Amino acid sequence: MTEKFYKDLDTGKVFENKALALIKQKYPQAYIIDGYYKEWDIYIPELEMGIEVKSDAQYQKTGNFYVEYECRKQPSGISTTKSKYYFIYLDVLYIIKTDVLKNKCRKYLNTKKDKIGGDYKASKGIIIPIKELQYESRRLNFLHN
Repeated sequence: MTEKFYKDLDTGKVFENKALALIKQKYPQAYIIDGYYKEWDIYIPELEMGIEVKSDAQYQKTGNFYVEYECRKQPSGISTTKSKYYFIYLDVLYIIKTDVLKNKCRKYLNTKKDKIGGDYKASKGIIIPIKELQYESRRLNFLHN
């Protein structure tokens, strides 16, 4: 593993903890899944629901969010998650239903927005313009009921 990998892992943990703190305000039993678990990052037992937490270090330069769907020729990321929502930390927190994000990605498959990326160019993903995230993002009702 590279130094960059561990730095990215540490950054991911920061965002997972931020998301967990927000969720626990309403759902105190919520917890982070330790270790690698491709279905989701945070589980909310009260709702029997998982949350995926993501960020993108390049978004300020590109104006896009990279949604991975394959790594090392294996389905990954949005292709394997079973989460109900994505919490995407960029300039602000975007909360998007996973199904909505999947549909956005599908429309860009095999277009200029379908890109090779990630460490060692081992991943495939879709670049979604931040403006589309802004349009789709909604505060979750379960946080405010």
